[in-house]
Amino acid sequence: MKKTILLFLLSFYGYAQVQPQRQFQEGNTTQLILFENRLPYKKYDLNTSDLLVKWNVLILDLIEQTNGYSPNVAARSLAYINLAAYESILPAYPKSLSMSGQIQGYIRPPEFEQDSSSFIPQIALNNAVFKMVDYMFQPAPYIWMEKVMALRDSVNASLTNGVDHLTLMKSTNYGLSVADLIYLYSMKDGGHQSYLRSYSLGYKLPKCDACFEINRVADLENTGPLHPDWGKTRAFHPEDTTDFGINPKVPFSKYKNSPFYKQALEVYDESKTVVTGSEKHTIANFWDDAASFTSTATGHSISILTQVLRNKSVPLDEGARDYCQLGLAIHDAMIICWKSKYKHNLIRPVAYIKKYIDSRWEATLLTPPFPEFPSGHSVQSAAMATVLTSLMGDSVAFTDYSKYWVGEPRNFKNFWTAANETSISRLYGGIHFRDALVQGQEMGRMVGRNVLKLKFFRE
Repeated sequence: MKKTILLFLLSFYGYAQVQPQRQFQEGNTTQLILFENRLPYKKYDLNTSDLLVKWNVLILDLIEQTNGYSPNVAARSLAYINLAAYESILPAYPKSLSMSGQIQGYIRPPEFEQDSSSFIPQIALNNAVFKMVDYMFQPAPYIWMEKVMALRDSVNASLTNGVDHLTLMKSTNYGLSVADLIYLYSMKDGGHQSYLRSYSLGYKLPKCDACFEINRVADLENTGPLHPDWGKTRAFHPEDTTDFGINPKVPFSKYKNSPFYKQALEVYDESKTVVTGSEKHTIANFWDDAASFTSTATGHSISILTQVLRNKSVPLDEGARDYCQLGLAIHDAMIICWKSKYKHNLIRPVAYIKKYIDSRWEATLLTPPFPEFPSGHSVQSAAMATVLTSLMGDSVAFTDYSKYWVGEPRNFKNFWTAANETSISRLYGGIHFRDALVQGQEMGRMVGRNVLKLKFFRE
């Protein structure tokens, strides 16, 4: 009897992180379970933040399905797309402020100062996001770009019923023009088309006892050092141009009883408690946001906002601000984190433990191909928690369905609960020392505070 493949197609009325490689067997049937099937039914209102939720759902799928989308590239794409979304609706919201003159290198030409007559912000946003997705995901599989076109067309059809031709064209063209403006702005940041190659042939890893080295058995991608020049990428906030002077507090040493050795021994001892079925094992895998089969760590932060707004929609301008501000924060977080990683070039636990503690030891998670300090998960999730707590409060409880194949959805009482679990998961996974987590979170807080200084609304 032939196996029947049941494909639950992406619904334009639901949150779906499609995992085509995540299947389970049930008799003679192979079922593909989509994220939408795990969530309660929702009827979307495209005049609210629901429109942004629908787009970001699909963008998260694109990150997962498109080659070359590391957490750095994902953060960059999400930031510029959501910046364009925010800028595209400004004529309809006179109390909202452009990022022009606030973020580095971005000047909005005077001709973009339009009045709100004959202008529908939802149509402008829909077309701006579509064009930005087309720009930023040029390597995406055709079948996924068909979904992008279908979403644009279905939203346009829903919004244009009874709209006169002048209003339709003015709104559409304004959105497309904003996308062109933002894409041209993005091309000069040093990360243009970074999905084409994640390593540099000209970069040579330093050699020393304390230096990071690629473990060809343990590393995740079997590539060269991931994005060694990412720290040179232009940050959005003018104060996000250094690593804030945050350095490792535990000096390297290979000798027993030294603080560094004890730090490594903590990872080694902790790994013995991270066994299949344990809470620590679940946490390590839940936050294992590896490129190529998830939406990455930075996508996971956007996913948290998406799930919160899916549960409780807000006005369109407020939702656009939330996505834009979070996008800017995680983008800058990855730049500063990578600047610090390649500055310190610190050895990973798997290499240190194999050399000085136990040559047969293996970490729970695969070790990614870039230096240890600080933890990227800790930096970007702390930036997320800083921004979203400021915007929404510290009592926003939510259920995270992002990793349904790992186990049951995880419940969090607020954004910092999630960020703290994100951080400690890297120690449970055996891929970071505690110092990288603690100081990574401090770095993320500073990025978040800087981005919160940007003015989105007139006082």
